[in-house]
Amino acid sequence: METWDRSRLVELVSITDAALPAENLTGDELLASCWEGGEPSIVLALDGGEGVIAGVQRNVNGRWVAYVQVIAVRPEARRLGHGRALVEALAAWAFVDGNVTSLAVGGGAPFYLWPGVDVHATAALCLFESTGFRPVGAELNLSFSSRHQRPPVGSSPAAEAAPPFEIRRVLDDADSVRVLGFVERNWPGWRAEAARAVEHGSCHMAVADDDAVVGFACHSVNRLGWLGPMGTDVSRRSTGVGRALLAAIAADLRGAGIESVEVSWVGPIGFYAKAAGATVSRAFRTLRLDRPGEISR
Repeated sequence: METWDRSRLVELVSITDAALPAENLTGDELLASCWEGGEPSIVLALDGGEGVIAGVQRNVNGRWVAYVQVIAVRPEARRLGHGRALVEALAAWAFVDGNVTSLAVGGGAPFYLWPGVDVHATAALCLFESTGFRPVGAELNLSFSSRHQRPPVGSSPAAEAAPPFEIRRVLDDADSVRVLGFVERNWPGWRAEAARAVEHGSCHMAVADDDAVVGFACHSVNRLGWLGPMGTDVSRRSTGVGRALLAAIAADLRGAGIESVEVSWVGPIGFYAKAAGATVSRAFRTLRLDRPGEISR
């Protein structure tokens, strides 16, 4: 087993392209999730390059949890025990010093590639089950057309009565400070993702007529074309702010030739369904392997 650093990115992309062709993972996405998380992380590869696994450790409410960020084995090298060897090697790394309480598949916020294991990935689900992982939950992605437009002013009584607002891309330093402060006050766990979106020019903010930030939305933070995080000031919900932010994201992706917006790790299903006609596009199972001797919570 070898430990890879970022100089092996091209090889990592080659393996994931072969093993997971439908995912279209980019070098930037793999670099960010595997090596740029800012916390303990590792990329382990089989000596012959047949497969690779990446993991990261994060402090979650005072408890250290390790996450499987990606695992991929070349199609011609499957059913030879390589997947099990990779999972066991990552578990050994995760549990070596006794600080990590569990190894999870799914999540790994703020920087991740999937919310869990796609329910259609039968081989991966079998692999994790056979190595001792147990299911702990499920997460959903929704999607809607990038042709989604901002509804006309006055399209609902609440929107008609609400003070006006402006949607604009976060570009200058002053807006960056303001929107990140808004996120920090309301959803501190999303700040790192929002900061990355600001850096990439993929964050939009809603500004009320009194110059207060009342909403924000980001896209392509972890995966190209994936929406999130996004939030609206509680006092301005149902007034059209969220719909307008969705339209701004859709316009960005439509301009890039992307036909649908993928809402990752979705929370309020009803909002996206009503505001943009979003429907469930993917479902993921989350799994966990507890450290030997650890009492599950």
